[in-house]
Amino acid sequence: RKPRTGDKLVYTRPTPDSKCSIRLFPGAQHAAEYCMDFVKTATGQPVNSPFEFELWSVPDPDTPWLTAPMIMQLRTAESAHRIKQEDIPPGEEKFTLRDGQTCMLIRPGKVSIRFTVPVRPLSQTVLPDEEVIVLDFPKVAVA
Repeated sequence: RKPRTGDKLVYTRPTPDSKCSIRLFPGAQHAAEYCMDFVKTATGQPVNSPFEFELWSVPDPDTPWLTAPMIMQLRTAESAHRIKQEDIPPGEEKFTLRDGQTCMLIRPGKVSIRFTVPVRPLSQTVLPDEEVIVLDFPKVAVA
């Protein structure tokens, strides 16, 4: 479902050279899914594909070897279910992404936008029952 006012873990960022923003909101946590849609920046109202673009899954620039060769164009959930663009109710279109996935929004004639989907802590139900010690090495090593 689309997020409601006050829902937690919903993130919105303006899309440069557009009246729309990208919104990320939780999907199924057990599947590490986040959803993405577009909203009008001024009102927060969800909209379907507000401009010409392609959305691609790309390697994380900090660790590109971990996801290679997973570069692929992403489709909306509706497109994956073969729903025609004109049959999607206004504001209902969305993409299903994964926690930690890095994406690139490509728009003709404009600078591309890269973002990484937030990562939520694993639920206790998917962790092993035995006690675990977690080491806190830095995520990015800086000299």
